[in-house]
This record gives sequence, C-alpha cells and structure tokens, in this order.
Amino acid sequence: MRRAIDFLAPLGLVVIIGSAAWERSGRTLPGKPDFYLIAGGALILAHILLRGDEIAKRVGRRQMRYGANTAVLVLVVVAILGAVNYLVSRHTKRWDLTKNQRYSLSDQTKKVLGGLKEDVKVTYFQRAQESSAGKDRMQEYQAASSRVKVEFVDPIASPTKAIAYEVRGPWPIVVIERGGKREKVSNDSEQDVTNALIKVTRAAKKTVCFVEGQGERDIDDGADAGFSAVKSALGKSQYETKKVLLAREPSVPAECTAMVVAGPQHDLLPSEIDALRRFAKSGGKVLVMAEPELKTATPNLDALVKEWNVELGKDIVVDVSPASQIFGTGPLTPIAASYPFHEITKDFRVMTAFHTARSAEAGKGTVEGVTTQSIVQTAPASWAETDLTLKEPIEMNEGKDRKGPISLGAVATIKASPAPSPSPASPAPGSSPAPSPSPAEEPPSPPEGRVAVFGDSDFASNALLGFQGNQDFFLNTVAWLAQDPDLISIRPKEPEDQRMFLTRQQQQNVLIVALLLIPGAFVVMGIAAWWKRRG
Repeated sequence: MRRAIDFLAPLGLVVIIGSAAWERSGRTLPGKPDFYLIAGGALILAHILLRGDEIAKRVGRRQMRYGANTAVLVLVVVAILGAVNYLVSRHTKRWDLTKNQRYSLSDQTKKVLGGLKEDVKVTYFQRAQESSAGKDRMQEYQAASSRVKVEFVDPIASPTKAIAYEVRGPWPIVVIERGGKREKVSNDSEQDVTNALIKVTRAAKKTVCFVEGQGERDIDDGADAGFSAVKSALGKSQYETKKVLLAREPSVPAECTAMVVAGPQHDLLPSEIDALRRFAKSGGKVLVMAEPELKTATPNLDALVKEWNVELGKDIVVDVSPASQIFGTGPLTPIAASYPFHEITKDFRVMTAFHTARSAEAGKGTVEGVTTQSIVQTAPASWAETDLTLKEPIEMNEGKDRKGPISLGAVATIKASPAPSPSPASPAPGSSPAPSPSPAEEPPSPPEGRVAVFGDSDFASNALLGFQGNQDFFLNTVAWLAQDPDLISIRPKEPEDQRMFLTRQQQQNVLIVALLLIPGAFVVMGIAAWWKRRG
C-alpha cells in the first residue's frame, strides 16, 4: 500500500505534463484539457496528505510550519491576482498617456460613430504577421459603436477576398461599406478612416460656395494669404467647394449649402447684398469674414450684417497679453481663448489666433426674428483701437478705445419667411365651397437661416489655419451653418514626428555616459564596498 502511495505524485506529474505535450502536438484527448490538469493536481495532493507525517519528519516540524505559512500566503496572493484579473477582464479600462492621445479616438470620430443609424462594415486588409496599430484602432471603432462590424483579412491567406474587393498592396487597406456605398482607404490613420466613414454615411453632398469678384480670398491660392488649405480641409470633411461670381448671378445658386464672403478688399455691390439677404432670409447659410477698414470702407457689407444684429466695429484689435508674446506674434495678432457657450465652441479648450482683426459682436438691440450671440473673445489685456492709421506707439486711449475682452465673432439665427400661400379662388355661383385643407396638409415650415460673422479672414488663411484650434474653429463654424452636428468637434490630428536628431558631439556624449560613466560608477562603488569590508 505504501509503495502504491509513493507512485501517486509521479503519476500526477506524468498526467499533467503528458496531457499538455499531447495537446501541443496537435492531437486531442477525450474530455476537456482542464480535467487532466485537475486530476494530476489531485494525485499530487493525495500523495502529500497520505504521506504527510513522513514528509514532516524528514523536513522537520518547524520547516513544515514555515512552508505551510508560505504556501497559504502564495495561495492568497494567487487568489487575489485571479480575482483582479477576472474583474479587469469584465471591466476594461485603458489610459492613453501619449502626446495628443494618438491611441485614442478623437471627439469627432466618437460623434460620427454615435450617430450611426445603419450598420457599417469595415474590412481591414493586412498581413497576419505584420504588427499594426491600425488593428487596435479598428477594434476601438468596433467597441465605440455596435453598428460597426470589423473583419480582419490576410490578403495572402485569403486572396479571393482581396480579388473580390479589388485591392492590392501595399497594405494595410481599409474598405468601408454601407448599403451600396463603398470607400477604400490606402492607410489606417484615424483621420482618413473617419473621413471615409462620413462619406459613406452622408445622404447627400453639400457644397460650400465662396464669393469672388471683390478681391476675396482665393481657395486655389497656395500662398500664405490664400485659402487652399481651407479647400483641402473642407474636402476631407466631405464638403464640395465652388467659386461663385455673385455679381452676375440673379440669386445664390441652388447647389450652395453655405455662402462664404472671405475678406473682400472692396465693398460688395447692392445686387450681391440683396442676393445674400434673400438667401439668409429664405433659410440659407452665410459666413462673412470681414477685415478692418484700413484702406477701403465697406458700408454695404456692414449694413447687411447689422440687419442680422451683428455690429462690425470701425476699429482694429490690439493684444498685448502674455499669450501673444509666448507665440512670438505681434500686438496686431490677437490670441483668443475665451468662448461663450455655443454649439460651435462646446468643449472647445484650445487657443485661436487672428491677425489684423476688427471687432464683431452681437448687437445690443434686438431685431425681430433674429437671435444673435458672440462666440469668441480676446484676453482682457487687449483693446479695440479706433486710430486706424496705427501711428506708433500704439497705446490704449481711455474714453476713445474700448478695453478688452473684445468679441471677434458672432452668430445669428434668422427665422425664415414662409412663402406666401395663394389666396383661395371664389367659388362659382351654385357650386359648393372647396373644403379647407386639413392640418396634415399644411406645408412644412421653412428652415431657419444661419449666419456667422467674423472680423477677420486671416485666421483661416494658409498661414494661420494650422495654429492650434484655428482649423477646428473654422470647420465647426461651417458644420454648424450646414447643420451637421456630428462634424462639430475636435478632429483627429496627424501623429507628430517625435524622432530625436542628435549632432555628432551629442552622440559622442551619449556614448561616453552609457558605456563609460554609468558602468564606471558601479565599478567604483563595488571597489569601495570591497575596501570597506576588507578594512
């Protein structure tokens, strides 16, 4: 009997190791693998319990007691770790500590995913052995919305799938589908994937039209003062752009979702003003970016925005706050970081830079059917300079200049005028009167007009659009005008190149520190410790 007990522990080890080796060889044993692990452990435990007295005599009672205490502590630690692992697996939480949160989805992506009303299929083509942060990003998309279904495909292992989607390397390639729409993206960056997602989920294309003819900014101009970067940014948000010579158009073209008047150098003609007025009143969207009247006055444009209860000041904003000094800009480049609550600036906590701007604020009076609000303000250490000759030194004059904070932009909603309904014709003698239309047959109310007015156009120029929040601020304004609430957010940024470039001298210094100084310090400490013990 005692000899049989001695074989229990070795038999348990054979069961555990043998079952594991059998499974790794690709073959399967009857039953679940856990059964063999439990059976082997039970045999080992039975051996210890049945021969406990003899083991205690050989090892010693004291050592057995210490060993038992250690075993109990080990079991407690294992149990705690197991419980923590179970809770973590059920309630996952990630922290992205990288700069610009490069491994987290942006606010815009979360908004787009949260607004999905139909299922979207994402097919991610990438070699299985290739590690890619894009795979983790696709899983983030899937976790953020139950509407997103992601399939990972190895194009080499599944060539028929790649042929069916007509995709070829280099990989990765992302294919996004909704209904009959399909978009291919040749990389897995969040910006491109989200833009493709917007494109396949958008019901209709929207066009942002830019007025030309009075020296406005050109969306095809790649110079610092041009708006080519704006055109590119709008394209990525799936807006089409178009130039409109409004002076020879009887009205705003029907395809224009929003009209942009970007920094005209001359005043608009009365016919252009009338076209914009009618457009806004009938539910259209208008963005006006005026400039200070340093050379030419714009009374027609000023009068138009006044009808929308927005005041354009005859001034230029001067900013001497520390923020402008930090960024190395001059006093005529005000930095704004204060945004009264509005849909455009909700959760907006970044700075925006303007240049040679005039004040633009909600009027103090009221206009029937118009609701106006200021949305961006400069720092208190700024003022609205009324001396447009800008003679040096430029100083704040009490009673003449207006002290900051100064509003640089305002938005307005305009109650659209319903189309006049035709008067009912008089019934013929002897005929019964026509029945009155039921409430269900009443025509829907026209959409509200929306207007945004800024005292500067430089903030959207190629030179300044890349400054901190300028691009998001401009695109949020366009999205608000176009009534695209899911596009009002902080957009994904391109990852920054954070490589460190060292000069030859710096490389030599790193080499000396890593290979000589640090190892030498340990050698010296070792010799010092040896000498101390020797003495």
